[in-house]
Amino acid sequence: MSDAAENSEPVETVEGLPLISIIVPVYNEFDNIDPTYAELKRVTDALTDYRFEFIFIDNRSVDGSFSKLAELAARDKSVRVVRFARNFGFQKSVLTGYRLARGEAAIQIDADLQDPPSMFGRFLEKWREGHDVVVGIRRKRKENRLLHSLRRRYYWMMTKLDGGHLIRDAGDFRLVDRHVIARLRKINESHLYLRGLISSLSRNQAGIVYDREKREFGESKYGFMRLLSLAIDGILAHSSFPLKISFYIGLIIALAAMLLSGFYLVFYLLQPDQTPAGFTTTQLLILFGIGINALFLGVLGVYVGRIYDQVRVRPLTIISDILNFEGTIEAVERSLTDEHPSISDRTGRTGPGDTVSGADKAGSR
Repeated sequence: MSDAAENSEPVETVEGLPLISIIVPVYNEFDNIDPTYAELKRVTDALTDYRFEFIFIDNRSVDGSFSKLAELAARDKSVRVVRFARNFGFQKSVLTGYRLARGEAAIQIDADLQDPPSMFGRFLEKWREGHDVVVGIRRKRKENRLLHSLRRRYYWMMTKLDGGHLIRDAGDFRLVDRHVIARLRKINESHLYLRGLISSLSRNQAGIVYDREKREFGESKYGFMRLLSLAIDGILAHSSFPLKISFYIGLIIALAAMLLSGFYLVFYLLQPDQTPAGFTTTQLLILFGIGINALFLGVLGVYVGRIYDQVRVRPLTIISDILNFEGTIEAVERSLTDEHPSISDRTGRTGPGDTVSGADKAGSR
């Protein structure tokens, strides 16, 4: 069995209790880490039919979050921490978390407690009933009405574009079964919209309605422009509709141009003395045509750019530090792309709180 294989397979406790992986993406959440960990432990300690591991994915925070996570890992060996060499973005960091999960199922939750860990029990009940994806559906959230309205319209549009498997008002708070995670391991997309991707890989998903709380500490990392970028990623990653729009609008404009040309020709033949000079009309039509061509060449360019990113097949993330993992950083990174992972929960793992970093990884082989 390879070292790379030893970070991925679902494992169980000696008592036969299933392991559940809790995935927590982190970026500059220094003030939230302690209360989030405390609440996660409080909730999971009450769920005595399961064992839990906590996978914190640090997307290269710059506020001391990693040092706080190192303290947790030193105290609790069930806390596993991965830190990236640079900020690879939220979607890739979460996908890395799923690929590192060893549990029979994984639950993704943000580090700000806006999504309540108290719902873990309900998620697991649905999972026990046979659902391979259980999604938290946001009934209401504490945000301005305009943004809330835009969100609802966006989710409505996405269900129309990509089918009914996308649940409206569903965020990233969800449970994912290990069989869906196995399918995620085969995905190598440079531009991810993970919510839609997970739903598309599910055979039997369910949703649970809840109220999202207000963030207590720090600021959201998703301002309006990042939300807009995420929305665009969702459309481009799951639909060719923009290309279809460009084709149909181009066809309509071509037909309109033909009709207009025919009109001017007939008008010239019937009343040549009253034919307008047409300078303004000509200029407007030329500019309009240039604008439309530029717009839809831009749409084509976006898709071509994504194809270019995809064919390069670069690693999704680069790991710089690991805590409470077996083996070397290279072994952990190999496990992210191993399509047939297998785990034996052996001794010899990196000790609680011990760090393997890029500087000393050669000596840890």
